[in-house]
This record gives sequence, C-alpha cells and structure tokens, in this order.
Amino acid sequence: MQLAAHQRKLLDLIRSGRVPDRSDDPYIQRVAASDDLKEAQRNIFLWRVYVLERTAPLTFTVLKQRELLRSAIGEFIGTCNVSPFRETQAPAFLDLMSRHDDSLVASVAQFELAFLRVRQGDAGHFVVRWNLEPTTILNELARGLPVSIDAPRGDYQVVISRELPYQFKVISPPSAHVAASPLENPTRCAVASLG
Repeated sequence: MQLAAHQRKLLDLIRSGRVPDRSDDPYIQRVAASDDLKEAQRNIFLWRVYVLERTAPLTFTVLKQRELLRSAIGEFIGTCNVSPFRETQAPAFLDLMSRHDDSLVASVAQFELAFLRVRQGDAGHFVVRWNLEPTTILNELARGLPVSIDAPRGDYQVVISRELPYQFKVISPPSAHVAASPLENPTRCAVASLG
C-alpha cells in the first residue's frame, strides 16, 4: 500500500469511524478494532467541544438546548478537515452550521459567523434572516437561558456591520409587535456576552 493511501485510510478511521472491509490492510483492521482509536476519537471530540463552547458560544448553546450538539460536532469532525488550532475551528464550524436544517440553528450560526468576522475587522455588511424575533433569542442564548418557544414569528433581519452601534441591529417586519424587554438594552447584553 502506498503511504498516502495508508494515511488517508487512517485519517478516515479517526474522523468517521468507518468499518474497514476485507480488502483493507491488516494494520488498518487492527487499528479500527483498537481501544486506542476510540480514545483518540473521544479526545478529538472533547477538544472540539472545549474549543467551540468558548469560541462559538451562541451556536453551541442553541445546539445543546435542542439536543443537536453531539451530532453537529460529529458531522463537523467527519466532514471538515480542520486544523487543531482553535482560531480556525469556530469559523469552519459556524459556516457548516449556517446550512443546518434547523432554521434557528442556521440563523444563530450565520449571525455569530458574521459577528465574528466584523469583530475581526471585516468591513462587510451582513444580513441574516430570522423567522423568530432575534433580540429575545440572542439575549437568552448570551445569558445561557433556554430559548423562548413562544418568541414572535415573522420575517426579521439582523444587519451586522462595524458601522452600527453595537455592530448589529434588528429590523422587524412592519407588522411585528415585539413586547418590551425587561432589560434596558437587550442588544447590548447579547453583544457584551460575545466578547
């Protein structure tokens, strides 16, 4: 077996846990059945959890609350060839979660990725669509509270730009009537918790 092919099979074992077939090298079969491989996979998973909980806190929290975290991190490990350096993990994870089937997870990840980019100096102007009122959701996630299941529905937009106060603003649909928050400035609370 050529070295490159051998390395790809080992990487595939680590990332996806695939079961080798009979045509695989005996060494690959031994590694696949080893406790050491399970320990390596567990360590990689825990490192991703550790990093993403700190670098993508809103998306991490919404995934955890919706009991989607384990599968989301498994998908991230299995499909993204990401450096172990923490600076590269959040953008790649948020990009992947921005396409999640759950529209709330996708909106939170899109917001967090745009906000991360703006905080790192991106001069872009980003717009994220939401089908739930985002101020309440973002505030709850930033404070570690359960997301409201009765948040007002509508066609909301969040504009993210470094030119805006607090670097983002929520645009409500014309017909939306959002109840006043008990906090004086919920937008500021969400932003303060992100950085």
